[in-house]
Amino acid sequence: MKKFLINIAVFLIVVALLGYMLDCAITHGLHKRTDYVQEVWNDVYDTTVNPDLVVLGNCVAAHDHNPRILDSVLGSDSYVFAMSNLTFPYHNFMWNMLKKQQKKNPKLVVLALDYSDMCCREAKTNMENEQFLALMHDSDARHFLMRYGGYSWLDAYVPCYRYFGHHKRIRYGIFNFLGMKKYAGSPEHYKGYQGLDEPYNAHREWFDGSFEQPIEPEVVTMLDDFMKQCKQSGTELLLVLPPIVYELSDRVENEEEVYAVYDSLADKYGYECIRYVAPHWMSMDTNHFESPNHLNKRMSDVYTRDLAKYIADHNLYKK
Repeated sequence: MKKFLINIAVFLIVVALLGYMLDCAITHGLHKRTDYVQEVWNDVYDTTVNPDLVVLGNCVAAHDHNPRILDSVLGSDSYVFAMSNLTFPYHNFMWNMLKKQQKKNPKLVVLALDYSDMCCREAKTNMENEQFLALMHDSDARHFLMRYGGYSWLDAYVPCYRYFGHHKRIRYGIFNFLGMKKYAGSPEHYKGYQGLDEPYNAHREWFDGSFEQPIEPEVVTMLDDFMKQCKQSGTELLLVLPPIVYELSDRVENEEEVYAVYDSLADKYGYECIRYVAPHWMSMDTNHFESPNHLNKRMSDVYTRDLAKYIADHNLYKK
């Protein structure tokens, strides 16, 4: 019996060590060049990436804000740090991780918000949850994802557990670890920006009735603290509500109540909150969009140029 228990213990130790080694290999590989989902996070950790103009937000930020135009008009070095389908707590999380890695504060942060940002969604069930798998080695990321993201003790501490079912992440990680980068995905972005060239998809399933968007006090407090930190560090901040199709705006029963939170906090700290949502002309024509909340490539350039002009006219980015 004693020999049997010893054999079992040795077997479990060997399995744990192999699992730990495989976990380290996958995670290390994912922190090299891979696809867009992971690449933006890799640039957060890259201390050579030091933009002086940062755009934060969800997929609207990623698809609507073209750094080539921002840099051309303003003479800036901009980057879009965005996470699809997630809300302000995650933008704030990415900002805090960015500050920890970067050598200097940016001159200007453009915070792209929409009607959904004042609640906290569970990252583990998000459509692009794979971006968080390689972050569990970081204690600050681990703490945030366990508290707000729906990740468990097993995800955080059991080797390879969080990678179960994520075959593409495993493949990309191993291929990158082995130096076989051509099999490990392509970033397909420019400084966090992905323009969309597809014809408009109305997603009519989105327009089945109206809804009220949650406004969670804890998230409002997070946004307040974020603005306070920007003010204390001398970082200029601009809040912007990018265009979304007017039909989608009409569905949100308390849209103005959400936007009033942004206006109130911006006023409190002396920042601007500008709107491109309906009735702004950019939001009133579906020909401007790839989907109800994403501009097409042509219109994202028009929008970015208009935004850059506003920044320049109000001297928000100081060279």
